[in-house]
Amino acid sequence: MSNPQSFLNCILGGYRNLIISVSCGIAIYGFSRNFAKKKSRQNMKKLSLLIYISAFLIILNTVLLLRRYLNLVSDEDKKKLPIYVNLDYWRVYEYIGWFLVLIVVGLIGLSSKDYVKSLFSFFK
Repeated sequence: MSNPQSFLNCILGGYRNLIISVSCGIAIYGFSRNFAKKKSRQNMKKLSLLIYISAFLIILNTVLLLRRYLNLVSDEDKKKLPIYVNLDYWRVYEYIGWFLVLIVVGLIGLSSKDYVKSLFSFFK
């Protein structure tokens, strides 16, 4: 509780890293269309899928860390916080994080649908 500002800064840094990772994954996925060889296109799409998975792990870890922090703060600790630190607003950042988790899960689902289809066609 000694420095809540630096903790929030770390959380916002995790959100920033998510946005950068997802942007990179989307760029790689879109860039994969420029390759003439099908194998190269597939490799780039797999790379973007790996980036989405790493982004998922980043945002999940960040949101769970924020949730744990908010749940561990007692009423006595809240009284010790500076007046400009409002933990109710921090809870909004947690909800935004869960929304970002859903977006990344959607991106993972969309980019892996071909692999899932090929897996199920293998069992037929």
